[in-house]
Order: sequence, then structure tokens, then C-alpha cells
Amino acid sequence: MVLDQLARGLDKDLYEPVVLFDTPQSSMIRKELVHSDIQTIELMKARNMLHGKTSKKVSRNRTIVALFEAYLGKSVHHIYFALKSAWHFFFRQVPKVKLFLSIIRENKIDLVHSHSDLCRGKPEIVAARIAGVPCITHHHGYTEYTRFDTFFDRFVNTNIYISNDVAKHYIAQGESREKAKIIHNGVNLSDYMKSCDPMQVRREFDCMPDHILVGHVARLDWWKGHEFFLEAMAEVVNKNHNVRGLIIGGLAELNYDISSRYLDRLHVMVKSLGLEEKITFTGHRSDVPRLLAALDMVVHASSTPEPFGLTVIEGMAAAKPVVATAAGGVLDIIEDGVDGLLVPCKDSKAMARAILQILSDRDKAEQMGIAARRRVTEKFTIQQQVTAVQKLYDSIFSRT
Repeated sequence: MVLDQLARGLDKDLYEPVVLFDTPQSSMIRKELVHSDIQTIELMKARNMLHGKTSKKVSRNRTIVALFEAYLGKSVHHIYFALKSAWHFFFRQVPKVKLFLSIIRENKIDLVHSHSDLCRGKPEIVAARIAGVPCITHHHGYTEYTRFDTFFDRFVNTNIYISNDVAKHYIAQGESREKAKIIHNGVNLSDYMKSCDPMQVRREFDCMPDHILVGHVARLDWWKGHEFFLEAMAEVVNKNHNVRGLIIGGLAELNYDISSRYLDRLHVMVKSLGLEEKITFTGHRSDVPRLLAALDMVVHASSTPEPFGLTVIEGMAAAKPVVATAAGGVLDIIEDGVDGLLVPCKDSKAMARAILQILSDRDKAEQMGIAARRRVTEKFTIQQQVTAVQKLYDSIFSRT
């Protein structure tokens, strides 16, 4: 919900946000935006739900490219995907340029802030260029570029990155270092400081007062590392029978079928590890701050680099010690041993040791939680994010 919070936080005397979105009907962000006081324009398009056919086609194409690489060299790989990206732009994305251009002109848009990178955001980037208005891109992940994608960097005024690692990824692929701006995501700190009854939450999940509650907060997606969390918890509960785990998060909206199968595998894993009485799946929750208040610790277990790590700062905002995988944007957030503990990705044994280390010294755990909230207060609030974005807007308009 970072986009929603950002749009709400802007100084309306200076900037009037107009949000264009194209999300599934079931999307939570769609529901929030439609029912907010923010002006929205829906760009809902029919989506191809035949993931299986698409996956097979991509796999076959990659196999063909791999064969070409073996005989003709790796440059063939880059040429193939550059041509594919160009084809996609001219036959799939160009028709959208006219739509975006019309919206920009009809709504008298002064600046386009695209929450996409150069690969996905070409239609709005080109439309902004034709309309003669500045354009910002906002990079939230790790897309692999082709040379064709990188060409569009010349039409962008500034590229926002949500972490240093994301910036490094895109600059290495050709985006301008001079146009780079790192603006971290933020949380509404007050949401995590509200008074609530932790025991009420614990009773909801059949936890006794003496139980130690460890939470993993993430949607059920393969790269979020739930299996490593479960393996770590199996070791932890073997040494401390009072530990319980909450897996907080629902199915991934855009990959529902894959996410559902992943959940099935996790349930099988829980049974095979003998964790049936120790682990609870909460499903999607809209009251995450309330649940965090009832936890003793938060674990972030992503198996690949996290672009930022919003759940990490949520746990820290709740003044909880956090164990997190040491990759991606998380390295911008946690100072190891001060406001959290870092462990290698996919290392469940190291994760278990870190959890047990925190459990072994409750005074140290409390100090770590206090330091964690202080860190969020100083660097990762939604107010700081909004201020940084508005300063960027101001600087762009001062140059035009």
C-alpha cells in the first residue's frame, strides 16, 4: 500500500495526485484506491490467465536461445531478447501510448510518476515525452534489461530506487547514475504504536501466556522463504518447546494458482517436520500492526534478495527484534547486532541460531526492539518518503 500512502501524504496545496492503475478486480490496492478520496483512472485490461501455456513457451524459447549460445556465443542471447523487447513495444505497448497521452492532456497532468521501470513503463514514458512533461520512474524490483530497454532512459528525468541494491542493479544495466535517486519506502509509525491487547491476539491463535510467539510476515510466494522459516522453527522448538510460530500472509494475487500449490507444499512440510501444534497460518490479515504487537520476534526469510523489505521495517516499527536474510534492500535497513540480526539466504540453521540467540537474552532482545523502532523513526517513515518525493518534484519543476 506504499502507493496509496504516498498519494495520500502529498501536500494537496502543491500537488494533486491522479492515480492510473491496471490491477485485478480482487486486488486490495485497487479496492483501497477506488474507495479513497484520491482521483483514480482505471486501466483494467483483460489478463491472460493461461500461465501454464506461457511458461512452456518461455521455457522453449530459452532452450532455443541456450542452444544458440552454445554454438554462436552469448551475444546471441542479448540480441534475441533485445529484438523480443522491441517487438513487444511496437506491437503491444505503442497502442497504449495514445491512451496515456490522451489522459495526460485531458487531465492537464504536469508530471508523470511511473511506478514501473524502463521495461514495463515505456508507454507512459513515451507519452510524457510527447506531451512535453517531465517523467519519473520508480523501481520496486529487479527487472533484467535489454539494450532496447535502456534506450528509454534518455526520456526520463529521474529514476527512483527503493534501495541501494536496486539502484546498483539498474545502473549496472545502463541507467544513468546522474539520474539516480534513492528513496526508501516508509511506514506510518503511528499504526504500530497504538495501544492493543496482545493477549487477545494470542488467545485467537490458542497461545498461552508463557508461549514465545515468532512471526513470519509475507505473502505466500515461493521466494519469500517460508520453507526455510519452517526448517528453522523445527530446530528452535526442538530446543524450546514453548515457541510457537505465526505465518501471516495470504496467497499472491497475481499468481494465485502457483501460490495455492506452494501453500499445499508448506502444509505438507509442517506435518513432516512435526510442527502441526506449533505453526499457525493466519491467511491474509488487514490488522498486521495488531498481530505484530503480540509477537516476541519477527523473522524475514526471503530466499532471494528483497528489493526493500517492508515487513522488516514493520516489525522494527512495532519495536520487535528482527531476524532477516542479508541480501538486497534489507542491508539498507538493519545494522547487524544492533537493531536486528542478519543471516544468509536459504540458511535455516543460521536462522535458527539467530532466533535462539534472541530468545536466550530477553533484555538484549528488548534493547534491540527499542533500537529497531528508533531506526525506523529516523529513516523509514511514510512522512520521510513523501517529503523526499515532494523535494524531487520541486527540484524538477525548478529546472523546467
